[in-house]
Amino acid sequence: GTEIYDQSHGTFVDLSILDVLQIFGRAGRPQFDTSGTGIIITTHDKLTHYLKSMTNQFPIESNFINLLADNLNAEVALGTVTNIDEAVEWLSYTYLFVRMRINPQVYGLTYADVQEEPMLETKRRELITAAAMLLDKTHMIRYNERTGDLNITDLGRTASHYYITCETMEVFNSMVRKSMTQGYVLEMLTRCSDFQQLKVRKEELTELWSLKDQYCELRIEDAPEDIHWKINILLQTYLSRGRVNGSSLQSDLNYISQNAVRIVRALFEITLRKNNAYMAGLYLKMAKMLELQQWDFYSDMRQFNCFTIETLKHIEYPMLKPDQIRDMDWKELGDLIRNPKNARHLKKCADEFPLLEMEASLHPITRTVLRIRLTITPNFK
Repeated sequence: GTEIYDQSHGTFVDLSILDVLQIFGRAGRPQFDTSGTGIIITTHDKLTHYLKSMTNQFPIESNFINLLADNLNAEVALGTVTNIDEAVEWLSYTYLFVRMRINPQVYGLTYADVQEEPMLETKRRELITAAAMLLDKTHMIRYNERTGDLNITDLGRTASHYYITCETMEVFNSMVRKSMTQGYVLEMLTRCSDFQQLKVRKEELTELWSLKDQYCELRIEDAPEDIHWKINILLQTYLSRGRVNGSSLQSDLNYISQNAVRIVRALFEITLRKNNAYMAGLYLKMAKMLELQQWDFYSDMRQFNCFTIETLKHIEYPMLKPDQIRDMDWKELGDLIRNPKNARHLKKCADEFPLLEMEASLHPITRTVLRIRLTITPNFK
């Protein structure tokens, strides 16, 4: 049929009419034939909707107003918009402005407003000012109400580079602390606006409880009706490389894992600019955990997908690191993992694991200037 699972909405939605038009457009290819046939298979109650949309060609309205603040932040970060007047002019280039003039009632205007002011400068200025005040409130830009100047901040620039929304920045501003644990960071991630459209379904609860018992290493408050509970379980399941059976849960897990890395990388850069070394290190560690899909207390050798879980457990129990495996004789290693055949291969992989040897020397030059000489030597095959 025409129902598809949309990860961004967290539910099944009808196929967009734009997609249907594109598919039907491919049915008729003038260079091959004089006519073409397009067939749509859908339920009877949705047939009228698609027929009307195909034949009447209803105009498509703009949703740009919902993300106006984020797009304005991107323009300020690029330097193409530096004040309110330039932002008002920039808005006149958008499809939103075109639809506001043609169908003003959808956007809170009347036809009389368009007749009195065809270019809708007052409405555009009102929208831009509201967006600028929101960005200023979240510390993403500095908005001077007297002069109308807009200046980007480090927070706003990072948000633009990593596609972080204003709502998510508000979460960061309210929840970020100078010192946090991994569990608290995961809880903060579940509050991000990127995941709030996901839903907890009754048919998923049994599997979610099972995933929580099998794969969750960090404590989670039991709240089965809460979306944050579900997101936290899926994040920890992903880090534990757990297996998810439900198709909707698999889609949600893929969506969460793809976006979580981006958000944590943004947190790392924000904290780095604030000179908080401890939290920057924690965020960097968690970003690597999500990128490599493993907890930090797992062996680094898990990055090689050629070893069995039994072999890895024999390495992780004494917490052997790659450099320690290098120093071991392959026979000794074979006795440890109880598999002499894999010992040579394990040692070979350990030799290929990136290892850097560093030597540093410090030389004071003045009371406030220190020269640091760092020699880095790669020691791996």
